[in-house]
Parts: sequence; C-alpha cells; structure tokens
Amino acid sequence: MIRESNKAVQTARTYHGNAMITLVPATAPFRGKVAIACLAMVADALLTVMRPWPLKVVIDRVLSNRACRVPFLGAWIDALPRGSWAILRGACFTTLAIAVGTGLLTYYYTHVLGDVGQRFAFRLRRDLFAHMQRLSLRFHDRERVGDLTTRLTTDIQSIQDFVANGLILLVSNAALLAGMLALMFWLNWQFALIALSAAPLLFIAVFRYTRRIRSAAGRARRSDGLLASVAQETLSSIRIVQGLAQEEQQDERFHVQGLSSLEAYLEGIRYQALVAPLVDVLSAFGLALVMWFGAMRVLAGTLTTGDLVVYFAYVTNLYSPMKALSRFSLTAGKANVAAERIADVFQAPREVADRPDSRPAPRFEGRIEFRDVSFEYEHNQPVLNKIQLSIAPGECVAVVGTTGAGKSTLASLIPRLFDPTSGTITIDGADLKSYTLASLREQVALVLQDALMFSGSIRDNIAFGRPDASDDEVLAAAIAANADEFIRRMPDGYQTWIAERGNTLSGGQKQRIAIARAILRDAPILILDEPTSSLDSVSERLVMQALERASAGRVTIIIAHRLATLRFADRVVVLEHGRIVEQGRPSDLLALNRAFSELYRLQNSDDLDETPLEHPSVEPAQVVVTGDFR
Repeated sequence: MIRESNKAVQTARTYHGNAMITLVPATAPFRGKVAIACLAMVADALLTVMRPWPLKVVIDRVLSNRACRVPFLGAWIDALPRGSWAILRGACFTTLAIAVGTGLLTYYYTHVLGDVGQRFAFRLRRDLFAHMQRLSLRFHDRERVGDLTTRLTTDIQSIQDFVANGLILLVSNAALLAGMLALMFWLNWQFALIALSAAPLLFIAVFRYTRRIRSAAGRARRSDGLLASVAQETLSSIRIVQGLAQEEQQDERFHVQGLSSLEAYLEGIRYQALVAPLVDVLSAFGLALVMWFGAMRVLAGTLTTGDLVVYFAYVTNLYSPMKALSRFSLTAGKANVAAERIADVFQAPREVADRPDSRPAPRFEGRIEFRDVSFEYEHNQPVLNKIQLSIAPGECVAVVGTTGAGKSTLASLIPRLFDPTSGTITIDGADLKSYTLASLREQVALVLQDALMFSGSIRDNIAFGRPDASDDEVLAAAIAANADEFIRRMPDGYQTWIAERGNTLSGGQKQRIAIARAILRDAPILILDEPTSSLDSVSERLVMQALERASAGRVTIIIAHRLATLRFADRVVVLEHGRIVEQGRPSDLLALNRAFSELYRLQNSDDLDETPLEHPSVEPAQVVVTGDFR
C-alpha cells in the first residue's frame, strides 16, 4: 500500500503540466515497440506509393516500347528487349509482392499499437485510480463521483484511441503523402504543382473546421461528465427519489444535461458533415486539372502514358491522406480534452501525505492528545477552535453537540482524513505526522452512521479491513457483533451475496456487519460516528451490545447524536461552535444543568438512567466546564 501511494505521487508529478505533452513520459516502457511500429508504417507507406509503378512499366515498356522512368531500376528495365515477357511477369509479381508486404506490415503495426494502447490505458487508469483514492476528502467533497468515473472510463478510452489509431493516422498518412509528393515532383515538378493547386484550399478548409470540431468535442466531453454525475446521483439515491415521487424532476435534470451534450455533439457532426463534401469537391477539381493538362502533355510528348497513370493514381488518392490527417486532428483534439481532464486530477494536491521523515507506527497504547488544535474547511471559517483534549489508553469518550458543532471533524483528524489547520495531535507522545499514513490508519477502526457495504459476500465485507483473516476469525468477530445469528439465516450464510451499498440488508444488519469488521481489524483505536442514529429500538439494543464488546480494551471515540449511545462512555465531551464547553461523566454533567443537560432535555430521552460503564484502568474524570451558557 505504501509503495502504491508513493507511486501515485510520482505519477501526479509526471502528468503535471501541459496535458498531451506530459503523457509522453508515461509511454517510456513502450517506446521501443512504438518506434518499430512507426518504421513499419513508413515502410508500408513506401510500398503503397509504389503500387501504380508496375502498371506504368507495363504500359510504357511492354505496350508502348518507350523509355520507362522508374526510380533506381529505370536503366535496367530499359535494357530489357521490347515486349519481354520477363517485364510483364516481373510487374505482376511485384504487384503481388507489394500487396503481401503492405498486408503483413499493416497487421504488425496495427497489432502492436493496439496492444500498446490497451496496456498504456491500463497503466494510466490504474495510476489515476490510485491517485484519486489518496486525495483528501476535501477534493472528493468538491468533485462529482459520476464525473470522476467518466475520467476513469471515457476519457482514458479517448487517449487509448489516440495511441492505437491516432499514431497510425498521423505516421502512415504523413509518410504516404510525403512519398507521393516526392515522386510526383520527381516525374514532373510543373505538372505536380498543377495537380496540387487545390491542396492549400483543402488544408485551410479542413483544419479550420477541425478546430471547431475539437472545441465542440471538448464541450461534449465535459457535458458527458456532468450527465454521468446526474445519473449516478439519481440511481444511488433511487429509494428517496421514488419515495418522494421525484422521478419527473430527475427526468428533467437528466434531460437538460443530456440536451447540452446533444447540442455539442450535433455541432461537431455538422462540421464533420461539411468537411467530407468539401474535400470531395476540391479533390475532383484537382483531378480535372490533371486530366486536362495531363492529356495535353501526353499529346505533346512531354509525359508518357505511364506517367499520366501514376499521376491519376496519386491525385485520386492524394486527398485521402489529407482527410485522414484531418481525422487525426479530431482524434488528437478529443484526446487532448481527455488528457486535460485527467491532468486536472493528477495535479490536485494531496493535502494529506507522508512527510519525508515519516516512519511506520508501532502498536499504539492509545494515549491521544489534542494540543491547541484548530481546523477550517474554508479560510477564516473555523470548524474547530483551540481544542485541548487528552484521552487515556482504554478510555471511552463520547463527543456530543448540536449539528455542525464539529464532532465528526474532530474524529476525522485522528486517522488524518484531514490535517489540522493549526495545533498538533499526538498518539503516545508522538505527532501523528511522524508516522506513515498507512501504518497510522491500520490502527484505527471506523463504524460510521451509514455503514458502507461493498458488492460481494458477507464474509468479504466483514474481512474488508483484514483480507487475510481466517474463517474462524471472521466467525468470532461476527458472533461478538451479534451478527452471526442473522447471517446464518441467510440463503448462503456467510457467502450470501449482498447488493451494492448493502441495500438488501436492514440498517441494523449493516451496522452489525460494520462492527464485526471493526472487531476483526483489532485496532487499538475505535471511532464510532453516530452508529445508532437511524436504528429502531430492537436493532439499537443489539448494536449497543456489540459496540460495548467492540470497545472493550480499546480507545473508543463515540460521535453521539442519540444520547442512549453514551451508556458505556467513561467521559462525555460537549462541543459548541467548535469549542469544548464541558467534559465529564454523563451523570455529573446532567447534575450541572448546563449544555449537556440542555441537549438531554431536547431529546426527552431515558437512555441515561443507567450508570455509565466504568473502565477499570481509567480514573473517574472530573467535570470540566468552559464557556458561557445562559
């Protein structure tokens, strides 16, 4: 995991800067194959350029008995006797040899570049996914999941198409165009200029529209990302959408965003539709000039019939490479848009990262200290302010307060999901930042309000934090979490497949699986973020029993909204507006009739009638009151 994290950081540096240019270093493992494939494309282009020449030899030497101007071989062919069957047989054999050669070369470079494109896309997607996982929660809170998914799929597919097909369009057609032009000028440079008189207009028209096509493609790709986000948000929240009968509202959102994509794509199609007939008209104009002036020069004796056949072949095919190069510009434009979107992610800073001098953490005892800790998501908008808090090994501390008081943020700082804006957090006397992220987080277990389940078996979900756990260890964790009984009632027991996000399970069942996951992880620090807030009374009782077992012998931080969760807490910390205003035993805080007592009255709950559990290693905490309450 550490190696992958470092690799992702290096990848982010590699892709920083101009989008397409910065992809070049990532192709280093494939440069040898790409270079050989490019040589094969050049060889294929040279053979393709020679295709009309055997016919020219037959017309000029066999049928007309005239001197045959052929590069390198002209003198040898002219020395052969008139009507020689050897010339005819040689011309036929050469035609077949050219076809076989171009076929083999085309197969080779198409196969190689297709392979390179797939492997390059695989590596790029892997590195991008690794980097996304290690970006801070601040980045993920800001970005849309659907748009990030589009960058991992559609955008990388565009770059793969560019590598696999764009290089073929560029190298093979550029080499073919250069070869044809060279031979046309070698045969007769004046006639070549006449044949190419329409080419400048063609280039101007094609590349003018190509820029517009590329701009439309960029808008379409960005719209696709937003469209995927709307779909992802709706489908992942389908229960609430259907429950509130808001299908038509979401239909409208999807329609509006889809319409934006459609308009961008239609604009690109209009420009593409204009290019094709324009190219055909201009190429027909060039061909008409060749027919007129060619016939005149053959009649005048300055060109042979074979020369005119070569010109006809070249001019007929001359505009195909130009059209292909315009398609390359379009492919490159789409790939550049995709590369920019991917580079945006790679350039996003990793706000939480290992320091150069960080070291693997030892097994924690669990003494946690917040020393003058402040935190803010937005500049000058503090969420936590000058927090001073000490938690002893094995102590269970509940953090309570109104919504927005900073409870979850406080707990998120311990596994370094965020770093404090100022102040220091220590474990066993050492700054959290002195440890590697992986070794720190391996010693923290989380049970959240919305227990996240992954598509897979129940066993896989329990063992998510420890994939190498044995079946006996998984079973023991499930029993401790009060989950074994309902799991065994499932159709396939521990191998029962659960749907994405665990929608086939009840809230209580998901929470008990999450608690089993935390128990199996055997981490010295356990963070419970409102683990019973959405449960019914029966499920809550079972979950509370499981949480009590899970917290035994561990430092436990409970983010509590329902005060019934506090029955086994050693100490309660009350947050108001990012500050600690009270801390002490729940019963003692109730007697003070201040902030905690007010929260209790608002809930109108009997959950604290029982005496909180005492931890034998923790001395009774004294009540601490700060702040001004009226």
